[in-house]
Amino acid sequence: MRISLFLPHVGVYGGVRRFIELGNVWTADGHEVVLYHPEGAPPAWLPFAGRTAPLAEAAGARADLAFCGDRHTLPALLASPAARRIYYCVIEKDPAAGAAIAAGAALAANSSPLRASLERRHRVSVIDGIGGIDAGRFQPDPAQRPGDRLRILLNGRRSRPKKGTDLILAALRGLAAAGRAPEIVLFDTVAPGEPDPREGAPLPPGARYVLDPSQAELAALYQSAHVFVAAERKAGWCNTALEAMACGAAVACTRSGTTDFARHEETALVVPLRHPWFVRRAARRLLADADLRGKLGAAGAAEAPRWSWTRLAAKLLAQAGG
Repeated sequence: MRISLFLPHVGVYGGVRRFIELGNVWTADGHEVVLYHPEGAPPAWLPFAGRTAPLAEAAGARADLAFCGDRHTLPALLASPAARRIYYCVIEKDPAAGAAIAAGAALAANSSPLRASLERRHRVSVIDGIGGIDAGRFQPDPAQRPGDRLRILLNGRRSRPKKGTDLILAALRGLAAAGRAPEIVLFDTVAPGEPDPREGAPLPPGARYVLDPSQAELAALYQSAHVFVAAERKAGWCNTALEAMACGAAVACTRSGTTDFARHEETALVVPLRHPWFVRRAARRLLADADLRGKLGAAGAAEAPRWSWTRLAAKLLAQAGG
């Protein structure tokens, strides 16, 4: 099949990984995949096996399927001469979903709650686009964990408040485990023109940032964490929580973007309310209970491969008529 992908950029953020990873699987399966974005250059942070081209070239490119997941590239999707066009919703209350339907595009969703919400609101059938993890890259390596203290890892992206970084920092302030303060590590990739997340960050004692990690370094960070904390809101799919889970970290998270893989007391601790008190309680419990950390870490690592990009890529094509 000929498959077109439309993106506003190929940076590390904004759900770009989903389209690069899916494109790689489809290319490996023998499909012809072209990723269109304004500049047209290949992504620098994650290899892409298909072809990239400037967005301006997309209007005349015929394809069997075309996907986009961002309102900024929706016009390019709708102008595409592809036989079937699919708008892939990846955030709650996506304002472009209605416009996509009105123009004859199908909808896909990256989580069960988002899919159900779209079907209720728009009264259309929504393609199951749920999932996404590279289980080959993100897998446990307990030898990476420090032995002298417990390590908590979290997404350090403060430029997007819905990620919940400052909320988690407020929750973790003053935590102690077995008489020792845990080491708190935050990671983020800073795009050109974005503020340095360390500036003004309310970091508790023992906290530090790792900026612009490579994919190998990111996997090693997850593998080194005893606990990972996520407190997102309005997320479709929380990549970081599942990546940490795949690497064997014990995860504490909100429901946002995690309900498909995070089952309370089974694969994670799911906090009932997105509030520092509840986040602190879950983190303290994980720090104090090695058996619980081990149980959740093992169950999470076993759960993650169910949501692989390979399975998702095949599922999407089956529903799209491929």
